[in-house]
Amino acid sequence: MCPSDGRPRRRSMKTFLRIKLFLVPLPAFLIATAQGHGFAGALAGLVWTLGASVLRRGLRPPPPFEASLVVGFALAILALTVTALDPGRTVSLVMGSLAAGATVSILHGRPWTAGFSAAEFGGASATPLFISINTAISALWGALFAWLAVATWLALPALAHWLAVAAGAVASIVLPRLLVARGLRRMAAGDTRHAWPSPDLHASSAAAGEVVDVAVIGAGIGGLTAAALLADAGLRVEVFEQHEVPGGFAHTWLRRARACDPENGASLAFRFDAGVHDVSGWHPGGTVRSVFERLGIAHEDEWVRLDHRYVFDGRAIDVPRDWRAWVERLAAEFPHEAAGLRALFADIHAIHEAMFSTAAERGGIPGTPGTPQALLAFARRHPLAVTWLDRPWQDLVAHHLRDPAVQAWVCALAGYLSDDITRLRVRDFVPLFGYYFNGGYYPLGGSGLIAQRLVEAIEARGGRVHLRTAVTRIVTAQGTATGVVVRRRNGPEQTVRARAVVTNADLRQSLTRLLPQDDAPPEARIAEAHLQASCSAIGVNLAVKGTLDMPPVVHVADASGAVSIVIPSRVDPGCAPAGYSTVELLALMRPDEAHTWFADASTDGNLTEDHDHRAYRRSAPYLARKQAAGDRLIALARLAIPDLEQRILFRTDASPLTFQRYAWTSGGGIYGTRSDGMIPTKSAVRNLVVAGAATHGAGIEAVVISGAFAAEALVPGLLARTAA
Repeated sequence: MCPSDGRPRRRSMKTFLRIKLFLVPLPAFLIATAQGHGFAGALAGLVWTLGASVLRRGLRPPPPFEASLVVGFALAILALTVTALDPGRTVSLVMGSLAAGATVSILHGRPWTAGFSAAEFGGASATPLFISINTAISALWGALFAWLAVATWLALPALAHWLAVAAGAVASIVLPRLLVARGLRRMAAGDTRHAWPSPDLHASSAAAGEVVDVAVIGAGIGGLTAAALLADAGLRVEVFEQHEVPGGFAHTWLRRARACDPENGASLAFRFDAGVHDVSGWHPGGTVRSVFERLGIAHEDEWVRLDHRYVFDGRAIDVPRDWRAWVERLAAEFPHEAAGLRALFADIHAIHEAMFSTAAERGGIPGTPGTPQALLAFARRHPLAVTWLDRPWQDLVAHHLRDPAVQAWVCALAGYLSDDITRLRVRDFVPLFGYYFNGGYYPLGGSGLIAQRLVEAIEARGGRVHLRTAVTRIVTAQGTATGVVVRRRNGPEQTVRARAVVTNADLRQSLTRLLPQDDAPPEARIAEAHLQASCSAIGVNLAVKGTLDMPPVVHVADASGAVSIVIPSRVDPGCAPAGYSTVELLALMRPDEAHTWFADASTDGNLTEDHDHRAYRRSAPYLARKQAAGDRLIALARLAIPDLEQRILFRTDASPLTFQRYAWTSGGGIYGTRSDGMIPTKSAVRNLVVAGAATHGAGIEAVVISGAFAAEALVPGLLARTAA
């Protein structure tokens, strides 16, 4: 923090001087009292303080500490007017009042010194770091005021007064500088819960021919991104995926309808997506596009922008591509909240710009500024972001909007992240507004194209992606990951030695099933205890007759529930034969409800040896329940497509069990693993890092970021380097 120009020292001094200027009436009162003019000193102090408050705040009530100074002078005037109190002891009344004001300001979460440091540190003063520092300084002065009240009342020698004041003055100048420097160093260091040093993967190894540099568990987009960036850095990388296709929830699959085309008798084949349809971060300069450009796999003609429609409680609105026009459209629909909508979107846009402002210097990947100076500069440039980032999302919305119905429209994309909006912070939700600011995109050829391009990048750099190859165990030695044990389908196990491991598997499964418990650090078991499955879902994939004249993404909600409708064939003719369409429906499901879909609910949705659930998923009760759940989604979708049921040619449904069967996730979770707090990229096991939705949330853009962070955790500075 401490640059050579001495700015922190000068700022601490300026803050101290601002405080002293505010307290000018206090020494004036003390001098006047000592000279026998206590009443005049108290009256002058009262007038000064009230006048300064009006100039600063108008007629609004002053904050607790300013009010305490007013109360203190008023008490002194009252005591001198109507009581026989020794004039010297009126000083105790003022000091005691200030001590009480300092205490109340801390209890309210607004320490009184923060208002003065805000003038020097701008937005940084709203950060938890600065609030904690100001809490400490305010508490120090509160204690000093209390001591001065006691010392004056007891008529202790003057030295007892002035030594305390001198100590407080020195502490007010020196302590903030030291505490800010230490705090900013910690913030710049990032999450240090598992601060093991990154391995030197570029160093030569005696067994180089037998050891890969990095083994990656799972070929989801997070794992593939990490693998591609590490391979691009010149490392030998191997990826192991239990499924027969890469991509995780970003893969496609084909189905043929039993019926043939009635006009020409041709068979009818349809392509569906496993889960991903709408991708943010593909705009110029966006996260996904920047990574793909770095890897040489960005093809503009393979991506098409999507349009959205919302159908809420019978009201349908198409979303304009210009976010400002979208704000005005909402303002026209809800004129009583027009001003709030404009202010809210302006704030969200400013916070969004702040969150991604560091991306250009990090290969398109946003992140925390890496030095104390940069952190402080960020806070000065983006005070709004600093103020709101770690606060609940709903607080920001409620700060501008009062009508719950209008709030629902603003939060329409919450289902892209979670089934529980109350868990989301501003930093979680604001990136979703990238769909309004920069657009969401669909890869022509389906979501599997994203994985395909990343696999091509890995293999072009000498890496390998092994499909139908499950990792059965992470090999460790003395708390350090040293490889993985893999098994090809129906084949024997074999050990792959590696100098580092990236797990893109379900994190709960990684910690409970893959890590050897006899060598797992206690921190790993503690982390596992706080992990929960994310929400799951019910999905319905439909091949339908005819084309649908509507946007490709439609979100529907009414009192009976909500469903997301995606019509990939609207933008990608390859999804369906001419004259037909594909329609994909999805509704989120709470984890506790998802667990009831498994044959043995006592497993809490954890993986068992029977990944296939063959007998149970063919049982009549399960099939009936799955069809009934799908029927409810189709009924909701009819609010947007009234004749949907009459058009259906082919249908397949997915339940939490389906998602677990193919993706091997806890409880059939579709948004990774959630916890009581953010999961760090570095695990408790040395040389084992985490990629995927567990660290940065759900969505392609988020897991690309997570994969990039995993790569940089193993190769520090990788993102700032020029591509190989």
